[in-house]
Amino acid sequence: MMFRLSKIMLLMLLISFAGKTEVIRLASSNYYPHYGEQLAQQGATIEIIRQAFALQGVQLEIEFLPFARALYESQQGNYSGLVAAWYSEQRTAHFYYSQPLYANQIVLFKRKTDIISFHNFQDLARQHRRLGVVQGYMHPAGLVESGIKTIQVATDEQALAMLARQRVDLVPADLLNGLYLLENQLPQHQQQLDWLTPVLEQRPMYLVLSKKDPANQQRIEQFNLGLQQLRASGKYQQIIDTLLPQY
Repeated sequence: MMFRLSKIMLLMLLISFAGKTEVIRLASSNYYPHYGEQLAQQGATIEIIRQAFALQGVQLEIEFLPFARALYESQQGNYSGLVAAWYSEQRTAHFYYSQPLYANQIVLFKRKTDIISFHNFQDLARQHRRLGVVQGYMHPAGLVESGIKTIQVATDEQALAMLARQRVDLVPADLLNGLYLLENQLPQHQQQLDWLTPVLEQRPMYLVLSKKDPANQQRIEQFNLGLQQLRASGKYQQIIDTLLPQY
């Protein structure tokens, strides 16, 4: 009787573990309107990640931090990973990269009253232009090599405010992010700023998981499978259409 009872208890325990949902913690910055603490479902990017993982039986916990800290803490393995990052060879030493989520359009924001023409960043350096850049972000190709003067800040909002106040001359930023911040966080500067065309680059965002945890290699494969399923179901495009504003 005791043996049979033990077998039943063991079976119930195995069923309990089999049905248990895995929970992972991700760090995130606020990168409006793509993802952020105050957005519906915390934004399109996080909702895509959440739904793709859910299809694989994985739940998310998100903690919001300034980008540089979120990147560092994820790299150190204090979180399973970072909600979204751009690709760089340097970061592949520390992170597993997912399939691309979707791309940011990187442009140069400027003051409307400034007439700026250039062929490359060396031209801007010769014009003694100053760029406001967010600490920890990847720079557009050729920017660092040009020797152009950059002033680092903690957030995109700070960079755009500095541009409006003539403390910098240009700010490389995602177009939707810049327009969202000007409309919602910096309306006093909205009529002062615009951006240069054409777009500098289309820069995909990726989920990145820390290599400090060997289990993350399998998790990134799970996520990629879930992302493919999400696209095939039509829910991926529904999330984009519902949660990502178009200007």
